[in-house]
Amino acid sequence: MLKLQYIVVAAVSSVAVVAAGCGSAPSSPPVAAAPAASAPGPAAAQPAPPAVLGPSSGAGPRLAARDPALEQWKRQAAERIHSANASQLFEGRPHHLLQGVIVVDVTVDRNGKVTRSKIVRSPGIARLNGMVQASLKTASPLPAPPPALVKTGAITYSETWLFTNDSKWRLRTLTLPQE
Repeated sequence: MLKLQYIVVAAVSSVAVVAAGCGSAPSSPPVAAAPAASAPGPAAAQPAPPAVLGPSSGAGPRLAARDPALEQWKRQAAERIHSANASQLFEGRPHHLLQGVIVVDVTVDRNGKVTRSKIVRSPGIARLNGMVQASLKTASPLPAPPPALVKTGAITYSETWLFTNDSKWRLRTLTLPQE
């Protein structure tokens, strides 16, 4: 009976403490009490500090630094592909809903000749895949890559074709962002 009486007193005391705080705003922010040194149990939950990715953190994925020579050459290659296929390009910014996004790994030799192209992402529309392959064939040879980029005799890079619903396209490298 003594144990039951202690529980009832503790419950009534808790209700009285909660009721005493109702209706008035605290004058200062509440301060969490420090846990007693002898109190066993889990520590109070503390929010984790935000994760920082980068060279100093040593954790998480890192993006490779962009090589300015590669970026400049990719832009020149994209301009060549666009100029060789000008009648197939859409004007302005892409629509929010695209018919297809096709990503291709393109291998180019020292002279700019497209030696291989592999579609790595596609909506599976054979006509669009064929248009991508044909646009590369029409544009080849591309500008010769800088010697520093073709140490092994060839360079492979990725390019993305953005197709609108009327099957017009542009390369992502030269396209303005969507609105």
